[in-house]
Amino acid sequence: MSRTVLAANRGSILLDADSRHVRGHLRRAAGLVLAAFAFACLAGCGGGGTSMGGLLSGASSIFGSSPKVSIAPIIGAPDKVTTELTQALVTAGNERNLTLMPGASASSNYILRGYLVAAPDRRGAKVSYIWDVTDTKGTKVTRVSGEQTVSKGSRSNPWSGVDSTVIRSIANKTASQLAAELPGGRSASSAPVAAAAPAATAAAAAARPAPKPQGVLVAPVSGAPGDGRRSLTTALKKKLYKDGIKLANGTTTNVYTVKGIVKLTNASGGKQNIRIDWQVLDPHGRRLGTVSQQNTIPKGSLNGPWGAIADAAAGAAADGIVKLLPKSS
Repeated sequence: MSRTVLAANRGSILLDADSRHVRGHLRRAAGLVLAAFAFACLAGCGGGGTSMGGLLSGASSIFGSSPKVSIAPIIGAPDKVTTELTQALVTAGNERNLTLMPGASASSNYILRGYLVAAPDRRGAKVSYIWDVTDTKGTKVTRVSGEQTVSKGSRSNPWSGVDSTVIRSIANKTASQLAAELPGGRSASSAPVAAAAPAATAAAAAARPAPKPQGVLVAPVSGAPGDGRRSLTTALKKKLYKDGIKLANGTTTNVYTVKGIVKLTNASGGKQNIRIDWQVLDPHGRRLGTVSQQNTIPKGSLNGPWGAIADAAAGAAADGIVKLLPKSS
């Protein structure tokens, strides 16, 4: 049996094969996987953000680029409001690594449909908004909603008090919610939180002092093919330790926990979609946030050793994970 080492940008993968044909197939598959990581890393080195275009400085996604979202015509508001709100959404999306595009686009991953209602309120007026997000096939992905109080406006025309400040506020709230729901999005302050704690939980946590942690426990990664359970877990431990994080074992109490969850789904053309969610939990088991990564890979290409791919994934996710941990951990 021969052994072939495939060099990559940040390491190598050791492959075993019984014939030249199999070796060639594995070489091409592994090369494509590593190329995806190499491209993500190269794109991230110059941007300074938290995902594609700035990925290694706190990546919320090593794998994917900015989610592309087409904005369908907004229903319920006057034309002036919908025109300004559409542009405000584009700007707010850019600040959160979301590419929001007015109108239909063949390159979009999602479609955003908005419904707005303005009603008189004792303090002026209130604008309620609902945004439905579907994929390009029409399958519902998520819904975000909210309200915005307007200090001006008349009972006969509650839209009259909706000015640029109100519109920007609605756009920022909407974009923040979308960034929390869609893979690759991030907060405007660059914190790579893909799923924040519920408001009630966050308020309760803020009301009492955070316990002094005894370290961080990296739980075994679940759902990974090949040796991903071991190699991803080990790679993240090494990176966190290198970054000065105190690691804990399973017998230690009062620790923060990082859980890695890998999900694979079939895609067309002999491909697979892979997503890694790194959940950060406080000592009480409450989720502080999630750092998410995703990509499309050749089917079965991660069924063996992950090698340099595990190091690349853990390395890109670690900065975001560290930002979710207390400074004393």
